[in-house]
Amino acid sequence: MYRLPTETKLPDYLHTLSMANQLVLLGVRPPIIQHLCSIGRKVAIRLYKEAHHGSSKSGLLPYDSYWISRSSLNALHASIFLGIFADIAPLECQNPVQATRLLTAYTLYSEVVGRVLNHNRLDVRYDNGNLLDINRAWHLIQQFNSRESRLLSCGRCQSRHLVLNTLPKFYQRCPICEVWAEKNSRRHKAAYLGWPPAQAMNARISTT
Repeated sequence: MYRLPTETKLPDYLHTLSMANQLVLLGVRPPIIQHLCSIGRKVAIRLYKEAHHGSSKSGLLPYDSYWISRSSLNALHASIFLGIFADIAPLECQNPVQATRLLTAYTLYSEVVGRVLNHNRLDVRYDNGNLLDINRAWHLIQQFNSRESRLLSCGRCQSRHLVLNTLPKFYQRCPICEVWAEKNSRRHKAAYLGWPPAQAMNARISTT
């Protein structure tokens, strides 16, 4: 049984609970639910327990400000998600606005990236089995809103990518160009060593 807060209309509260439940099903942790939906801590914890039949994992929420600079794939997925978030932000007018934006952007991100991975038969996994953990996505939004990061257009491939304003320009490189550069580099190495891998291994052994 959930108590209706003072001076709150029932339809609005039911909509808030519905939004909170959708976020919980995606794995959003109670402190973030509490912040996004403006509901009590006990209500957020109860929603999580009812959805997942247990408590959420303990420990700090994602807070690594330099996470996107750890690898090109981190930067790539962050850029895709924040690009979608920035595009839909002016279109959202529902309440609670923050929760709606996160839910919409993350759902679209999952659909877009999921289709690409299925098409290419790739199996890339991130935290908790997801491509980009939704709690990490929330932290990326916090960075973006506080102007710690921004979307920058690549002069080479014309794609938008996320960069940290606190890092020198040298580290604000396009992750798409970097990922393709890595692929091309691996292909050149494979061609040099020989293909298939067994031949490459034999060539390597014979030279030692």
